[in-house]
Amino acid sequence: MPRADVVVIGAGLAGLTCAAELAERGASVFLAAKGMATTHWTHGGLDVAVADGADTPRAAVGHLAMRDGHPYARLGGDVEAAVDAHLARTAAAGLPHVGSVDASLVAVPTALGTLRRAAILPTAQAAALEPWTDEGLLLIGFDHYRDAWAPYAARNLGAGVWEQGPRDIRGVTVELPWLERLNNLNATTLARLFEDPVWRARALAAIVAAVPSGRWRVALPAVLGVASHAEIHAAVEEAIGARAFEVASLPPSVAGMRLFDALRHRIEAAGGRIQVGFEISGVEREGRRIVAVQQAAAARPLRLVADSFVLATGGIAGAGFRGRRDGTLEETVLGLEVSAPPHEQWFSEDPLVPHPLERAGIDVDDELRPAELDNVRVIGAALAGMHVLEERCGDGVALASAHRAAAGLARARAAA
Repeated sequence: MPRADVVVIGAGLAGLTCAAELAERGASVFLAAKGMATTHWTHGGLDVAVADGADTPRAAVGHLAMRDGHPYARLGGDVEAAVDAHLARTAAAGLPHVGSVDASLVAVPTALGTLRRAAILPTAQAAALEPWTDEGLLLIGFDHYRDAWAPYAARNLGAGVWEQGPRDIRGVTVELPWLERLNNLNATTLARLFEDPVWRARALAAIVAAVPSGRWRVALPAVLGVASHAEIHAAVEEAIGARAFEVASLPPSVAGMRLFDALRHRIEAAGGRIQVGFEISGVEREGRRIVAVQQAAAARPLRLVADSFVLATGGIAGAGFRGRRDGTLEETVLGLEVSAPPHEQWFSEDPLVPHPLERAGIDVDDELRPAELDNVRVIGAALAGMHVLEERCGDGVALASAHRAAAGLARARAAA
């Protein structure tokens, strides 16, 4: 029967960050999750906030903080410290980033050939943030790898409007060694192959042969290794003789896997414990407090006893909420009340605008406690009031709420 100061439920960016900070502050922490979360789906950078008229993440946070009920109305003051701590934590774990909350939001290309605004990216993606001068952009795809179509993306980027973008945009497909024998080629398979020095040398020779003469900045799928990622990225740039950057494509996200591994190692190095792969199957309550939760396991449920609990299971997209037959939502682990619009307002008539249901979440106080329970904090996408896809604020809210919860729990532990 594991006993901890805090049990964190959920292994997304919010849960991992909160567990890491708590462990670094000296708390005994147990992180329990039923599976990998959004890190394995996203691009691996930090989406702090984007808003019309805002040139930096800090300015965008200020815009969103003025929206009624938005998490940044409560957490806006935590963003800078939370982001700085995250960047220091990931850099120490071998995954440095470029950018800050005061860096300019820059248009960077996606694997589909669209543009998104970013200001904080891992080093291997950061060349996309640099100003374009007389360089062209060369997008490289790999034969048999169907999750990144470089010619298609280049055509879309060339047909769109990219202010102050590259002078020329091209896409090529490179045939890499041995891939013709693989029937199910995905990003993780390629990442493992890039870890092999012999295969990598042959692959780099094929990539170099596909680069035309002239000045190019080269974009590749985000598959440049996991454990030896920095070494592989440096080898690619040296072989090509030009700046190169990764572009995240369809899941599984290798860039997100690197982020997950960096935070997991940070938690374990600070003394925290992690068990991923089993859902929470039971909750024990005494009045307004959770006493323990039970995590399903191979032989019998694992009973996790703690003074405090942090809910970081995400919102609707992460299955943290589910709909009932009566048109309401329920939170799936602790049974907390979910704030949501009436059922008839769940969906907008235009599928390309934010759905009202996306704002659904749990209402909390300044310490991120829900109304029903005194020793629970709610963080990340489970919080009410945001349109993550439009506002691009999911990572910022995850970090800021994790920082707020960890600091509050540390204060309470010190007082006790």
